Amino acid sequence: MKLEDKKLEYGTRHGPAEPRPSDARNLLRVDPKDARVLQELGFSMAHLTAYSVHWLTAWEIPSTYENISVLNARLFPSKFALAGFPELPDAMCTNREILHLRPKYRGFATSDPRKGVFLTEKGREAATTVIQALGTPTFEGKTVGPTAAIGNRSTTKGRERTRNPAQIIADCKSKLLYRRFKEGRFEETVIVHLLGLVSLYDHTPPSEIQKELRLLRADAQATEDAEFLEFLDRVKDRFSQYINRSDP
Repeated sequence: MKLEDKKLEYGTRHGPAEPRPSDARNLLRVDPKDARVLQELGFSMAHLTAYSVHWLTAWEIPSTYENISVLNARLFPSKFALAGFPELPDAMCTNREILHLRPKYRGFATSDPRKGVFLTEKGREAATTVIQALGTPTFEGKTVGPTAAIGNRSTTKGRERTRNPAQIIADCKSKLLYRRFKEGRFEETVIVHLLGLVSLYDHTPPSEIQKELRLLRADAQATEDAEFLEFLDRVKDRFSQYINRSDP
């Protein structure tokens, strides 16, 4: 059976469009990093796995064990592909590294087989270190956006102080969750897409997620964007159980 890659989507922000994987199938088209440079840098396999988790999160692709295995093998075939079959991921190798990321060991991430892998602050710092050394991934020779490191995101208070409702709504409309809403494919969305919308993480207290959604609703009301308000209603209904959890 022939496997076909889905068409890559392009961003809508100002400036030249960057290729942005919109589906896990696009991971098959990510270029490998230079093995010689990788050897010279000497990063642990846990650091490289944190790098992969970072980019899945940035691209709003679920950080499932399967997706991490594929991206690890595409980026670092000498480390994470099957011996003698560089086009195939060694899932057992990646699974071992995911275990090493957990709080009991490296403390780079938390993980749940049903939800995926989520970097801790320590894990984001590790991923940023690798990004500074290796740069961003490329897709058939082109930089795969977005290029910002997760560790460089603004704090909630900083966003509030400089809040520009029109710009914030425009940014949100470039996110995968809203694009699926516009495409009539909202039922395909999962929690990682919600987290991408509000630029938060799975271990963020639910009260913070609720606060971000309230701020987005206020932005939509300020700009009189009825369609975005309808979108937020759909978000509230679809993810109500996740959003309305109690803080730990």
